[in-house]
Amino acid sequence: MKITFFPAMNGDSFLIETKKNNILVDGGYVSTYNKYIRPRLDMLKNNGKKLDYLIVTHIDEDHISGVIKLIEENKEGQIIEIGDVWHNSYAHVAELKDGLVFKGKPLKTLPINYSLKDGITVTEKDISAVQGSTLASLLLRYKIPSNKNFNGNRISVDTTKRICSNDVCFNILSPSKEKLLDLKTYWKKELYKKGYSSDADLTDFNEDAFEFILSLEREKKKLLKKNVSTSIVPDIAKLSVEGFLEDNTATNGSSIAFVLEHNGFRILLLGDSHPSQVVEGLKLHYPQEKLPIKFNLIKVSHHGSKNNTSPELLEYIDSENFVFSTNGLSHGHPDGQTIARIVHRPVDFKRKLYFNYALASNIPYREASMGEKYNYEIVESLDGAPTEFIF
Repeated sequence: MKITFFPAMNGDSFLIETKKNNILVDGGYVSTYNKYIRPRLDMLKNNGKKLDYLIVTHIDEDHISGVIKLIEENKEGQIIEIGDVWHNSYAHVAELKDGLVFKGKPLKTLPINYSLKDGITVTEKDISAVQGSTLASLLLRYKIPSNKNFNGNRISVDTTKRICSNDVCFNILSPSKEKLLDLKTYWKKELYKKGYSSDADLTDFNEDAFEFILSLEREKKKLLKKNVSTSIVPDIAKLSVEGFLEDNTATNGSSIAFVLEHNGFRILLLGDSHPSQVVEGLKLHYPQEKLPIKFNLIKVSHHGSKNNTSPELLEYIDSENFVFSTNGLSHGHPDGQTIARIVHRPVDFKRKLYFNYALASNIPYREASMGEKYNYEIVESLDGAPTEFIF
């Protein structure tokens, strides 16, 4: 099994290749697609292979923009055949009862200014603002199958908990029905704030409105300011016990997180998920396993945000390989508290912390004496090279 983490700016995108499955998880930005994803898909197609799974963990521009560009160009399969798309859209949460009914302007009058993000510049150039260009709308337009493994229903631990396909199995950890209800409730409340009606009819436009409104949600301001100095040696012990406040954004809470199993290897892929939900998912799948559960690799949630890696979660999981996907230019990720919480726990093996960019904020953590004291190593990708693992 080969796992390739693409440089996706402050986003996520990685490709998992086994003998019988090719799985793309998220697409980063359009620049991620153009530079890394498209060439790799062309190689798969030339080798007579298809993309068995395209997993879109949640609606967020740094995860979904490259996927939308792929679907726009691929249409009915011009680039590569896609077996199934995993994605929770409005259609999958419409049946969840939120109890919110209100009158206002017709939803069809909501101006949609949905734009893909290039991701190359800090300001992020808008390269598309066409109504009907949201992911769910494109999947419908090109008749691309989605959520087949879930019988077309929502992806959550409450529907199908485990999926096996050829040589891989997926243990679903997140989201739960409650997290998806939170997502729908957030959408409805935003409609109310903007003066629109709670339109009960499912239409293609609802999909556009749903994705558009959710794309506007922003990470809440953190309570504590982050020390971004590259000259001050961090106090690992102090940072590791700093108070924890869980991320409460609805979009991140809806993130698909899962354990991928292949030939005895276990890979924990957390998207931007909430740690409390991941813990519940782990309890569901591994009730008898000794803690912490050992994984061959862990993709850290939400680019290393301190609000998405809790002390409780780290009581349940550990690995020799932790991957952080971020260029450090948005929200100040990764947070020092996350690094400290991971490495402060004593173990009899060396943890390697992989970053798909060389980060200035990592400079104090590269100190050899600190690495020796806490038994870890920082490994950073250079010159735009993807980070690759072979298991």
